[in-house]
Amino acid sequence: MLVLSIGHWFLHPAVYFDGDKILGCHVCTGMNYTDIGFYGVYGKAIDTTLKAVMKRRGSRVGSDRNGSIDVIVTTFTPAHFEGEWDKLGACSKIKPYKEGEIELINMDAEMRKSELDIVKVAKKKAKRFKNLRLEALDVTKLSLMRPDGHPGPYMYPYPFANGVGDHVQNDCVHWCLPGPIDTWNEILLDVMRRWSGKSNRVE
Repeated sequence: MLVLSIGHWFLHPAVYFDGDKILGCHVCTGMNYTDIGFYGVYGKAIDTTLKAVMKRRGSRVGSDRNGSIDVIVTTFTPAHFEGEWDKLGACSKIKPYKEGEIELINMDAEMRKSELDIVKVAKKKAKRFKNLRLEALDVTKLSLMRPDGHPGPYMYPYPFANGVGDHVQNDCVHWCLPGPIDTWNEILLDVMRRWSGKSNRVE
């Protein structure tokens, strides 16, 4: 099984290449490249990966189940920073949001849409292959509701052993175990159960 879970690294400054060709960059002040943002490159990365998987699958047409490939694309998971990342309380919520309390908008919504659109197209193309399973694990909205699921200042042990300093490093991007990831795993297991025993690998 191949699980693709990407996203937040694309927000960092970068120069983008396609082979030997420079496509552009993101946050590249002082460099002689066109700033193309990250949305298009993010989608291209997912699309290129799925095409590579299908190309590999295509070279094994007619093979048995031992040559099968299962692909899960996990959708973008929102961060929950409030205020400055290096100050106490950057993500201090201890309960999930209630229904209707927060809305999926802007970057989080765009990143999710890009992934779902690409997976939808890829699933249609993949139908010509045997023993290929392909699905999106849509956890964006679910994750948005869980501001309480991040390590916060506890990304390292005992952050306040010597009191509260002027700077408190917070992790409001990654997720705790146990927590929301347990729910993602339950959804993944449900997908696998629904797939179990089916000969057509793409639905």
